[in-house]
Amino acid sequence: MAIISDFIKTSKSDSCKHLSSGMSYSAFTQWAGFFIPDFDPNKKRNAGSPEDIEIRNEISSYTQMRVSSAHDILLLFCHAISESISENVTWMNGTVNVDFLSKCKNPTEFLDTVKEACEKYSNKIKVHPFLGIDTDNENNLPLAEMLLDSDIFEGIELYGRKYAENPEKFLSIFKTARTKGIESRISCVGFHGMQRQEDIFEIIRNLRPTHLLNPNIALNNDALKIFENGKICQQIFEMKKEFDVYIEFSPAPILSGNKSEQKAHAIREFAEMGIPFSLCSEDMLFLNKSISEFAADLCNMGVFSIEEMSQLISDKPSKA
Repeated sequence: MAIISDFIKTSKSDSCKHLSSGMSYSAFTQWAGFFIPDFDPNKKRNAGSPEDIEIRNEISSYTQMRVSSAHDILLLFCHAISESISENVTWMNGTVNVDFLSKCKNPTEFLDTVKEACEKYSNKIKVHPFLGIDTDNENNLPLAEMLLDSDIFEGIELYGRKYAENPEKFLSIFKTARTKGIESRISCVGFHGMQRQEDIFEIIRNLRPTHLLNPNIALNNDALKIFENGKICQQIFEMKKEFDVYIEFSPAPILSGNKSEQKAHAIREFAEMGIPFSLCSEDMLFLNKSISEFAADLCNMGVFSIEEMSQLISDKPSKA
């Protein structure tokens, strides 16, 4: 049986961590100075479900309410980064939400805060800042375009569902990312409810993201037929070849309680087919799993051996 200590000492990478929710609940309450009413960090929620979205929005509102200065933002981000250091993460992509811009005096103060947070522990960890954009709020797009002109961000991350519902509205931000030579990530949670593979592939073809988070969540939807009998459909390989998209897996799909075993073993299928991927923590506040805990879980589910997992998490992602 694998335990957390099997991986805690391994120097590791975390390819996707949201710095505003990348810490344990205890660390969050230490920063906030209060508890979130009725929030249970151990409760399993189906990623992208109405319940999941509701609790994320609720905690986001509490976070925004607590922040009154750039210094508050800096301390919040530093909690997430320091927890990564404590489990020997030496390299990560850290996403910062554009919404925090409104809590700063001006864009320069926001950018300086992001830069300071990413550089504060530079002797222990390399943090690559990504700009997070909630696509359910289209007002974020011009702000994001403006912030990207600073050239401090090494990637963008789009979440919410609007990028999948109205992808044409987000073509410009992806074009900007390509022009600047930075990475771009979308979460497959945005495809929730879609019924045809062709529609998903068309969105990816138009937006051309460099990173795709949690494709195994597609197992929630039998109609998509992306994973059948534990095997990845051929179209995934064709998509990978056409778009050169890099795959990332967080604990979110597996913790939903819905087809957890199949979603976990789908990760093994990617490995056996030689498709490059990495593991990430994404949102420790909501998922209550560090990289080391996620690694131990996958070993105990029979997906990887301890030796395989140690190699997997210690590798710097081949596309970052």
